[in-house]
Amino acid sequence: MQVIITGKNVDLTQALKDYVEKKVKRLEKYLEEPITVQVVLSSEKFRRIADLTISSKEGVFHGSEESHDMYTSIDKVVDTMEITLRRRKEKIKEGKYRGARPGSSQEFVESPETTSREPEIIEEKVNSKPMSVEEAALQLETFNLNFLAFVNAATGRMNVIYRRKDGNLGLIVPE
Repeated sequence: MQVIITGKNVDLTQALKDYVEKKVKRLEKYLEEPITVQVVLSSEKFRRIADLTISSKEGVFHGSEESHDMYTSIDKVVDTMEITLRRRKEKIKEGKYRGARPGSSQEFVESPETTSREPEIIEEKVNSKPMSVEEAALQLETFNLNFLAFVNAATGRMNVIYRRKDGNLGLIVPE
């Protein structure tokens, strides 16, 4: 873990640097190597601000806290970051987090029960009267649907109208 400590309007004593490094070491267990931690300590009038930015394989995490005492600000920002990283790691373990990058050791893996189960078919019956393409387009917009299957009044055949990615509407007409 590489720790970079910078000060703005703050006298960076060795004791302060050691304190920051000791506190930041706690976060190492939540991340994979390589880890770069940048800590910026600043002082503005009566405020003492600690900014913490962590760069690792999993991503970039940032936190900032302020108080009247620099040591309190450091404690707060490290505690906040620890909570964030712990929650993220727990979500990865539970399989709820899909933000892991492909190829990383924490990539989402489906549990055996979801891969072996066949998808269930749920049938929904809908009363549908024959309608024109314009009426179907109006219903698609009114009910904010992605697609609508309907019986075309002009041809008497089943058609599907759908919303395209470019914002237009598409019509599927079987031959």
